[in-house]
Amino acid sequence: MQSSHAAAAVSSAFDDPNLIAYGGLEPVVRLAERCGLPALVGEHVGLPASKDGTGAFPAAKLMSLVGSMAAGAD
Repeated sequence: MQSSHAAAAVSSAFDDPNLIAYGGLEPVVRLAERCGLPALVGEHVGLPASKDGTGAFPAAKLMSLVGSMAAGAD
């Protein structure tokens, strides 16, 4: 089956050579979001908040871990 749509040409330009190094993280994070991973973590993981109300965002912490693992973190 042939596709009726031609692939669009995509180009990018950055003034910093390191900005594109992890450009592949966006699709990984979007896939995790589409799968409902942040909502799932929000339902099942609870972190105690500090006295000033910061530090208790498990979904945000998980998404940073997803990006880190995709980038090769240990």
